[in-house]
Amino acid sequence: MNEIDFSQLEKLQKQMESADYTKACVSAMNEISQRALKYISNVTKPGHYKNGKVGGTLKKSWQTEETTVSGSTVKGGIYTALEYAPYVEFGHRTRLGKGTSPKYKPKKNGKKWVEGKKYLNTVVPKVERDAPKILMQKMEEVLK
Repeated sequence: MNEIDFSQLEKLQKQMESADYTKACVSAMNEISQRALKYISNVTKPGHYKNGKVGGTLKKSWQTEETTVSGSTVKGGIYTALEYAPYVEFGHRTRLGKGTSPKYKPKKNGKKWVEGKKYLNTVVPKVERDAPKILMQKMEEVLK
């Protein structure tokens, strides 16, 4: 009759029971947030103005959120608190000659709508592609 050695399986079961999965998830979320910050910083282009000035305030304003755990949910990500960021991201309408300042000069053939840059639309798919790999790597580290 054949004998089966279950010791390796029992060892793996004990490792899995004692593993700190929350720690792995928090570590993964931190790495995913850092990667998203890197991606968004690379795609956010500074503004170039007529007077020769080069901006960069939006590019520098991106930050990572603090990773939080609530029950079985781990939250994290990136954000910017810059007031005009949504207008750059999603677009905005213009006044088209309705300025009230005495120095205001309406533009001929002006635009009614300025398209958004959609930086997040570029970054989110990259992060979604990377996230499962990062999570698996962190889970494997916990089980070692």
